[in-house]
Amino acid sequence: MTTQAFVLRSVLALFLSGLLALAPKAVHGQSGMRSVKAVSTGGGTSVIDTGPAALYSNPANLTVGPNDHSLEMQLFRVGAYHGGDFYQFEHIDPLFYDNETTLSNDEQKAILDDWFGGDQQTASTYLEVVPLSITHRPSDRSWAVGFGIRGRTVQTSAVNKGLFDVLLRGTGEDRTVPVDGRSRAYATVDLTGAFSYRFSSAPLSVGVSPRVIFGTAFADAALNSQATVSGDSLVHRFDYTARAAGPLSTGLFDTFNAFNDDPVDEVVGGSSGIAGIGGGLDLGATYTVRPGLLVSASITDLGRITWTQDAQTVTPVKDVFRFEGVTLDSDRIDDEYDGATGEYIEDQVDSLAHAAYEDVNRDRSSFSTGLPTTLHVNSTWDQGLVTLNGGASIGLNEDAGAVPSPAALHVGGTLHLGAFPIRAGARFFGTQAVALSGGFGLDLGFYRFDLGASITPSTSTLGSGARYAVSLSLATIRF
Repeated sequence: MTTQAFVLRSVLALFLSGLLALAPKAVHGQSGMRSVKAVSTGGGTSVIDTGPAALYSNPANLTVGPNDHSLEMQLFRVGAYHGGDFYQFEHIDPLFYDNETTLSNDEQKAILDDWFGGDQQTASTYLEVVPLSITHRPSDRSWAVGFGIRGRTVQTSAVNKGLFDVLLRGTGEDRTVPVDGRSRAYATVDLTGAFSYRFSSAPLSVGVSPRVIFGTAFADAALNSQATVSGDSLVHRFDYTARAAGPLSTGLFDTFNAFNDDPVDEVVGGSSGIAGIGGGLDLGATYTVRPGLLVSASITDLGRITWTQDAQTVTPVKDVFRFEGVTLDSDRIDDEYDGATGEYIEDQVDSLAHAAYEDVNRDRSSFSTGLPTTLHVNSTWDQGLVTLNGGASIGLNEDAGAVPSPAALHVGGTLHLGAFPIRAGARFFGTQAVALSGGFGLDLGFYRFDLGASITPSTSTLGSGARYAVSLSLATIRF
């Protein structure tokens, strides 16, 4: 490897990985989970899935369908997924895992172009835990109420092809390479209430679900940069903004040093408790077109969080790194490095990187962020033995992560086999290829158990990317 190649790869990998380690700003991501039944049927919730299953999807559905149970209590619902359009294995495998064929420079460039195009590709992880949710619908009333406690963790990162272009293709040709990245990580706990009302003059139910949100940790950042390779010189122009609050601020931002041999060795603990407070709102409406055919719409996660505990915003003091070669000093190499030329070059590059990247501005003031606001449109056809549902989810606030972009379509259904409902569905578009889903339940009337999962069989069928999800409801007790 040439000195220039070593410098380019080391500096850009160090800078980008260091920034992303701060949990750097994300967009896209996947749609947040709504219920076990939604995961089982491709991502959409049947309108007749009332009770706690409707609490975080459409509060209007609390007064839809037959009123068989006045009080329902769901214990321990958990769901998680991982995926995104970064996972395109038809491109990843030949670049990194297929060692039998050596790709030419042009072939590597073509694969990277197909993989990324001109965009950043994302990878997201979502975890949701609902330890308790309760709904109450009096048999002789046209209203229903609900309450739930939920914890959520969202992490989503994105990168363009620039870093891979440098790592794979090296410095064999003069070019300008955009090296961009962004990421966001945050954790929240919310207390949610819900109210639904069914009109007597029209087959229409409406609902509202306000919540108080406590943020426990937050960090995000966005990097925009260009690396210009020309002859023996490298110029890296960069700009970024990083923000954090809570333990990710004191335990990571204040202690992280990308120039240490182990940059995260001293990253420990930090502050704890409530890092931010905010509020949110879900709105919904469901209309019965005719018996057995219903349509609904809801907007979830309207609102904001203000982050105050140890909040800080970090920006760079300088915006350019220049490398025009290393002058070899034979005497220093012999005297100080025992003839180890590589260590000498590494120290020289490290010194230049320190001068360009190490100094930062810190604004220690609070900031606000939005929630993953999403619009859901659904329809349900109920024929007793079989229930079919379909619709779309559209992200309205990409900056928050955990929303479909530009939209995700879903179709699915439930086969009611006595106490054993069987569910299946598919999810299209969004930030993954076709994802197939399925699940089952155990419904004994007074007790219900539900399990659902989804998987992407091919990361290139009707879209690009992967999605792997699982959701479990341990018990729903009915009174």
